[in-house]
Amino acid sequence: MLRELDSGVLLRLLDLQAHDSAIKRLWDQRDTLPEKQRLGELRDNLAELEADIAIARQQSEDAARVQSRLEGEITLADEKIQRQEARLFAGSVSNPRELSSLQAEVAMLKRQRGASEDELLEAMVHRDTVDQTLGSLTAEQAQSASAAEELGVTVTRLTGDIESELASHTKQRDSVATAIPADLLDLYEKIRATKGGVGAAALKGSTCEGCHTQLPAKEAERIRAEGGLQRCDNCRRILVVV
Repeated sequence: MLRELDSGVLLRLLDLQAHDSAIKRLWDQRDTLPEKQRLGELRDNLAELEADIAIARQQSEDAARVQSRLEGEITLADEKIQRQEARLFAGSVSNPRELSSLQAEVAMLKRQRGASEDELLEAMVHRDTVDQTLGSLTAEQAQSASAAEELGVTVTRLTGDIESELASHTKQRDSVATAIPADLLDLYEKIRATKGGVGAAALKGSTCEGCHTQLPAKEAERIRAEGGLQRCDNCRRILVVV
């Protein structure tokens, strides 16, 4: 009968509760490590940087193609101007109309070359800006990747320490549980499931350590005198006299 439990069994139940509370605390600690949260933020930032770098790299390649095209156009224009001016200066064109047309063509080619040179200057400035952005993003990526790698080592170490503690408490918890009657263990687990992980609490003086309610003095005296299984009238957790 549960009412006839001796104090030794109940104290083991309190020991079991201590291990269960430690296990829950360690679970929470493992899942809410500030370093783990920071690592997640760094990895999210790295993903964003990777996307930004891909865009910047594409913009850099596009700018390089535009610059190359304009440089090619200017080179072709220079060659054509040189050829046409050579004809003018050679005096091989004597027809006034043809000469006027050739002069107009050279002037047009020079205007086109001037416009292309202006475009080239803008393209070079744009490419320089894009390349600076790409360089800045790449440097930031390298720095973040290094920080993430270092923090990953820290998270692994801290998680390993917590897992080691968890394994120790779990092993001790299992050992204690084997010494507790099955019906008492079952009741404890049911209460623990509905009371925030705490199924048994110490009665210190006249205070329930589970809900921190102070029992009437006569009630506390009765519990101490009767012994066996007792439960807090307020939180319904199993009370263990200490």
